[in-house]
This record gives sequence, structure tokens and C-alpha cells, in this order.
Amino acid sequence: MEGARVHTREWAREMGMLDGGIWTQKDLDAHDYGLMCAYTHPDCDQVELDLITDWYVWVFFFDDHFLEQFKRTRDSEGSRAYLERIRLFMPIDLSDPVPEPSNPVEKGLDDLWRRSTPGSGRDWRERFHIVTRHLLEESTWELDNIRRGRVSNPIEYIEERRKVGGAPWSACLVEHAAGVEIPPELAGQRPLLVLRDTFADAIHLRNDLFSYQREVEQEGEHSNGVLVVKLFFACEVPRAAE
Repeated sequence: MEGARVHTREWAREMGMLDGGIWTQKDLDAHDYGLMCAYTHPDCDQVELDLITDWYVWVFFFDDHFLEQFKRTRDSEGSRAYLERIRLFMPIDLSDPVPEPSNPVEKGLDDLWRRSTPGSGRDWRERFHIVTRHLLEESTWELDNIRRGRVSNPIEYIEERRKVGGAPWSACLVEHAAGVEIPPELAGQRPLLVLRDTFADAIHLRNDLFSYQREVEQEGEHSNGVLVVKLFFACEVPRAAE
């Protein structure tokens, strides 16, 4: 854990994540991704824990970077171009050329993909590419709802949240951390999909409870389960949370 803390602090600085006003060193230390990843991946060796921790630093930095660059400015067109470029840094065929990174998000993803894919199977790379894209594209769904002043109904919210939330992405990282990839003939079967969706619901809806005040009251988000239930059932926030 201590090693991951030191490593990821240096890595975030090297990627430029502490230079643009999104995060300070104090912010990164307060988040303590090394502690979180040591709890969630307790069997990793040092190299793997450093890698997993860097992935979580990257994904949370992306979220805050997107908020400042596109959500607060309601820049839908700019966000689409931004996300289209990001996918280029996750080549499924490792021989495909990759453009020169132009910001900390691209630089971090380029570094992480290069460190994560040696020795990986093509099926895992395809699945990880898809869930990472879905995770990033959640931001455009959220931005569109904000721009239109729209809040999803509960059925749509659960369905979309399963697809674009972070849990399927985390599940792929679990495979990498454990050094065991799910066989291609099993990855798309119903038992594993149900397990993945249940995992997603538990994480995402619990996160909505903790994040409601920050997301809805401070950031103006519309994609939060508590808000969805509150409006759909016309009840107060405590009841919606329950």
C-alpha cells in the first residue's frame, strides 16, 4: 500500500494531472487510491498494485477533468470530439499506431494501456476496450440530460447505469489483477452477465447515496438514483434514499 501511494503520486505528476488546476497534490493524497486499491485487490504484488492504483487515479481524474472542461460549460460538441480521440489510445490490435497524447487523460491512458496489455488475450482487450469506452461515454449521456434538463425514469436509469457505470470496467481489472481471464466462451453467458449486473447495481446505487449531495446539489448532475426515485415517485430525499 505504501509503495502504491508513493508510485501513483509520482505517476500522476509525470502524466501532468497535478499541473492544470483540476487536482492538487493535496487532493490526490486525500483521495488515497493506494489504500482503496490495497483493500479491493489484497493479493496483488507491488507491480500489479501500482498498475491498478494508477488505473483508478486515471479514471477519477478523467471524471473531474470532464466535469470542468465540458459539463460545466455544457460543451456537447467538444465532448464528443474529446471522447472520439480517447478511444485511439486503446488499440485492440497492439500493432496499430497511436497518436501523440495532447492532455493528461490521453497521456495516462496511453501509458496504462501499454503496461496492461502485454500477455493479455485479444478477447480480454476487446472487452476492456468496450467497457472503458462505455465508462467514458457515460459522461455524454449525463451531459445530454443536464443540457435538456431531463432526469431518467428508474427503468432507463438502471439499464443505462449498468452499461456506462464503472463496475463492468472494475470487473475487467479484477481479471487482470488476479491474472486469470474469463474464457471467451463463458464471458457472454447469462450467469456471468447476471453476476456482473448485480455487482454493478450494488456498487452504483450505493455510490448514488454517498454522492447525492455533491453530484446533484453542487455539480448539477441529473444522473443519480436518489434523484431519479425522488422525482419519479414524487417523494422527499430521505424517502427516496430509503
